[in-house]
Amino acid sequence: MAMRTRFAALSAAKPGLPNAKPAQIFISDDRDDTSTTPIDMAALHRTILTTREIIGYPTYDVSLTLIDDDYMRELNEATRGVGAPTDVLSFCFQDNFVKPGVLGDVQFDVGDFYNLGDMVVDVDYVKRRCEEDRELHEKEGRLGGPPDKGESVAEGEVISEKVDSNHEPEEDDEEGEYEYIEVEVDEYDDRGVAPAMQYVYDPEVRIHMLVVHGMLHLVGYDHIEDDDYELMVVKEDEVLAELKSRLGKSFGLTKALPEG
Repeated sequence: MAMRTRFAALSAAKPGLPNAKPAQIFISDDRDDTSTTPIDMAALHRTILTTREIIGYPTYDVSLTLIDDDYMRELNEATRGVGAPTDVLSFCFQDNFVKPGVLGDVQFDVGDFYNLGDMVVDVDYVKRRCEEDRELHEKEGRLGGPPDKGESVAEGEVISEKVDSNHEPEEDDEEGEYEYIEVEVDEYDDRGVAPAMQYVYDPEVRIHMLVVHGMLHLVGYDHIEDDDYELMVVKEDEVLAELKSRLGKSFGLTKALPEG
């Protein structure tokens, strides 16, 4: 049964107004079976609320839906032409950006237009990636921590959102608004959410990290080009550090993150 939770049921409004209150946060667990990976919805709300404050848009509505592989596969195919699940997708409501992280004026100064957008996270996929990363790191002798700074990874290794490894995008995949995105590196880059969460083997904690990544997409950050990637990973590290300061290393969950 789907679980739907709405927090802070107040009207969205322009930031900085006198007596402005936090806007709405909608969180929904639409998985067919929520018992396989229980999620603390109140903790997720706290992370979203705090992240929204850190990035400067506490008076904008935002939503998060937890889904399973089947729904994510359908959604990814429909929006990006990729017939495979992925960890997180963000659908930005805004289309006017001054620069990454800075929204322009909304079209109409009414509550419904103060909305960051929607995020969806595939819990099945995240859980599977946690298991795969743990197995790989155990085999390579680097369980719980990254390699030395000077150690290289294989050329072309993807360190941003990943789709299942058995899926190859078709040459005639249509390029839509939400295109297939990869960031390829020649040397190990330990900045940002993607490399950090490789060594977090608890899917619930990893979901909180993906929320940071997803919310930055909602305010205009991206990682298609090198310059965009640089901006995004710096901001991700900044937000993660502030979250750690406010909520604790594991986002207030009784989990343990790697040192560092």
